[in-house]
Amino acid sequence: MEQIIILFKYKYCILLFLLLSLIDIITKNKLESFYKEIAKYIQYNLENNLNHTSSEFYKRENPIISIVISTFNGEIYLKPAIRSIQNQKFLDIEIIVVNDGSMDNTVKVVNELMEEDRRIKLLSNTINRGTLFTKSKGVLNAKGEYVMTLDHDNLYSTEYVFSRLYEESKKFNLDLLGFSGISTGIKIKNIHKSDFLNYISSGVIKKPYIKKRFLSFDKSIESTTNLCLYFIRTEIFSKTIKQLGDEFINRNIDAHDDSILVFILARNAQTLKHLKEIFYIILIWPEKYSESLSFQRGTKKRERERKNCYSYLTFSEILLKFTDRRDKFIAEKNFLYWFIREKKCKNKTEIKNDAIRICNLYLTDKYIPLKTKKEISLYLNQIQQK
Repeated sequence: MEQIIILFKYKYCILLFLLLSLIDIITKNKLESFYKEIAKYIQYNLENNLNHTSSEFYKRENPIISIVISTFNGEIYLKPAIRSIQNQKFLDIEIIVVNDGSMDNTVKVVNELMEEDRRIKLLSNTINRGTLFTKSKGVLNAKGEYVMTLDHDNLYSTEYVFSRLYEESKKFNLDLLGFSGISTGIKIKNIHKSDFLNYISSGVIKKPYIKKRFLSFDKSIESTTNLCLYFIRTEIFSKTIKQLGDEFINRNIDAHDDSILVFILARNAQTLKHLKEIFYIILIWPEKYSESLSFQRGTKKRERERKNCYSYLTFSEILLKFTDRRDKFIAEKNFLYWFIREKKCKNKTEIKNDAIRICNLYLTDKYIPLKTKKEISLYLNQIQQK
C-alpha cells in the first residue's frame, strides 16, 4: 500500500511538471508571437508606410485623444514616431508637435506631414526652453479629453494602443492609466525584465492610496515615473501644470521633467490603474542613423551635465514644496542620498548658487530631521568655500 502511494505521488509530480512545462511553452509562444507583431509594426513605421488615406485624417474639432510630441533637433526621428500614431486604428485624435528651438530641418519635416494629415498641429519655441516647458505648452493647447506624450525618438508598439487605452479608461473612469514599454532594437529578442518599463499591473487604485503607488518599500520614488507610459485625463494634466506655475514651468528643465509631472499628477488624480501590456517602444536606433545622431542630440556633454544637475535641483525643490508632513521623507531622501551623498553633481560650479539656495530651503523646513540638516550644513559649507 505504501509503495502504491509513493508511486501515485511520483506520477502526480510528473504530471504537474508536464503541465507547467506546457503552460511555459504556450506562454513563450504567445510572447514570441507578440514580439514579432511589435517588430513588424516598428519596421512598418520606419519604412514610412501608411495604412490610412489622407482623406481619413480630417481635422476633428473635439478630438478624444491629444498626443503631444516635444522635439529638439528631431529631424531623423519624427516621421517614424508620427507614423506610429497615424497607423493606429483609432483616428479621433490630434497630434501636437512642439518644436523646442530646433537647429535642423525639424520644422520642414513637420510641415510636410501636416500637408497629408490635418490633425497635426505645430507649435514652436523661438529659443530652446527645455522639455518641462515644451511638454506643458503642448498639453495646455490640447483639446482632447485625454492626453499622451511621446518622445520624438520612440514609437507606439501596435495599431491598437489608443483603442485599448481609451476603452479601459472609460470603463473604469480613470484619471491615470499606466501601461508597459520595452527598450529594444528593431529585432526584438531575448527581452529581460530589466528591458521593461512599468512592468507592473494593478486593479483600480483610488485616492488617497494613489501616491503610495509611487513609493517603494525603502521610501524612495518608484521607477514608474516615465510620463510617456501614461494615458491621462487632460483636465488633471492641465491642473498639474497650473499648480506648478510659471515659477517652475519657465525654468529650462531637460531632465527629471517626467518625474516632476508624474509626481504631481499622482497627487491630483482620483483614480489610477496600471496595465502590463506593452504599448511603448524606446527604440535603440539602427546603425545607419548613427552618423547624424551626434548632431541630433544637440548640446555638448558639459552643457547636458549642467542642465541635468540644475533639473535635479529643481526636482528636489518641487519635492520639498509639494510633499506634506507625512511624506516629507521623499524630499529628504532624494536630496540627501542622490545629491549630497552620491555627489551626482560634484564640482559643477555653474549651479553653485542654485545648490546654496536649495540647501537653505531644506535647512529652514521644520519637517526635515536635524540629523539630515547637519549633513546638508556640512555640504553647504564645502560648496561655499569653493
